[in-house]
Amino acid sequence: MKCAICGIQKYSVEEAIEEGWIPYDWDGEHLKDGPFCPFCSKTLIQIDEVSEYAVKEEFKGKIAYQEGVFVEEEPPDPVSIGIILKDGGN
Repeated sequence: MKCAICGIQKYSVEEAIEEGWIPYDWDGEHLKDGPFCPFCSKTLIQIDEVSEYAVKEEFKGKIAYQEGVFVEEEPPDPVSIGIILKDGGN
């Protein structure tokens, strides 16, 4: 998964949850899908009076959110590919 603000990547959803990544925020009247990393969350986002994640007043409407798909399936286990060459005896 990738932070929808700064673009930093995390390859484990479980680790991201433990580290404090958040799934969405409200930027004024607009719901913005995340996820958002802990640094961006602590810097730009707060919990509002109705216990929702919301952009801090001084940053409302000023964040350039990245576009794209930010949550993907866990990457597959690494696979090694090898080529075996036969000696022709020459």
